[in-house]
Amino acid sequence: MKLILLANGFPYGPWEPFLETEVKYYRDFDQIHVCAMQLRREHRDRVRPLPSERFHVCPVPFSLAACIPGCFRALVSREFYGEFRRLFKAHAFSLSRLAWLFFYMSRSYHEAAVIGRYLRKAGLAGTAERVVLYSYRFDYQPYVALLLKKKYLPNSVILARGHRYDLYEDARSNGYIPLRPLLLEKLDRIVLIAEDGRRYLAEKYPAWADRLTVSRLGTEDHGTCPAPAERAPLRLVSCSTLLPQKRVELIVRALGLLTDLPVRWTHYGDGPLRGEIEALCRTLPENVSWELKGHIDNTALLAEYARTPYHLFINVSSSEGIPVSIMEAMSFSIPAAATDVGGTGELVLDGKTGVLLPADLSPERLAEAIRAVAAMADGDYQALRTRARAFWRDHYDADANYTAFAGELAALGRDIHG
Repeated sequence: MKLILLANGFPYGPWEPFLETEVKYYRDFDQIHVCAMQLRREHRDRVRPLPSERFHVCPVPFSLAACIPGCFRALVSREFYGEFRRLFKAHAFSLSRLAWLFFYMSRSYHEAAVIGRYLRKAGLAGTAERVVLYSYRFDYQPYVALLLKKKYLPNSVILARGHRYDLYEDARSNGYIPLRPLLLEKLDRIVLIAEDGRRYLAEKYPAWADRLTVSRLGTEDHGTCPAPAERAPLRLVSCSTLLPQKRVELIVRALGLLTDLPVRWTHYGDGPLRGEIEALCRTLPENVSWELKGHIDNTALLAEYARTPYHLFINVSSSEGIPVSIMEAMSFSIPAAATDVGGTGELVLDGKTGVLLPADLSPERLAEAIRAVAAMADGDYQALRTRARAFWRDHYDADANYTAFAGELAALGRDIHG
């Protein structure tokens, strides 16, 4: 069997870090062809290793100019006018959505053409062999898969994964992801990383609820971090890109309220808001020490967790699929305080594996949660750590989850010809 993986940039650059673990489990496929879509020039110099010689890579460079021929294809596409009518009928039409639909389809035609040339060169075009087309995202990439199936791989089966930005339309500035009904109708299976995502699609598009399944992401077992001897100072850790939806400023403002509690906060991750966050940190009281570590390689981050006795992981995002950063922390026995958005509530069970906070979180409520963890009896706190690690092991262990998911991919391939 052959697997064609459509992914953003992977294995080039830093995108799709969780695929680095997942691809190790594609053991049932004789060949795996990884299409590195929308590949940026600045990412080409970094190529992450792939598990074996069974992997082959098709670079698909990003270029707005190269999408121009796809514009003409979109203008004569039945799907384009069908989506136009759907938006108009649903009173959901706007010029920004029309422009996004146009770009969505234009880039899809361009990238399908690039991958099609690769398939011909690799001897896969028109093959009667079993092929699984797996789109790691549920945005425009599954439409590319449909174009590839129609023109080059008639015997293929298509599966797509949905995460956050590629799933929740309200996470988009214009509240729109094109061609949703078409993809739900044509794809063989849509896999969500959390039950919240499955429920979201099932409620919005009930006619295709039977196409939806859940397969959780997971992290590898690197042991636990040293058990903290005391909680003074309270060692807090967070890990995210410094973007508006991550709301890291909420953490800083909450720390500013803890004027009588010794706290040491470390943040891993960089981004456009770094200057703003640093300026806010400089206003913190003397009892709060802080460090913005910037970008860190995932391997180095896990090594930090393994040797540092952190007490609490904090995630205050306004939107999530389900945070792998929390899975990683819990695998080291670090409980989490996190906002109840997306699938986070499936991972952070209030009072059992951490503290589940309201989505409309205030600095005062976060400060209260931090104080509560600092004030816990030693036995209760150690039990919280034990439960966090056990819940991760039972539900988010990469070895179990990716073995099962890779088996699902292989089963789809075997079922192609009945």
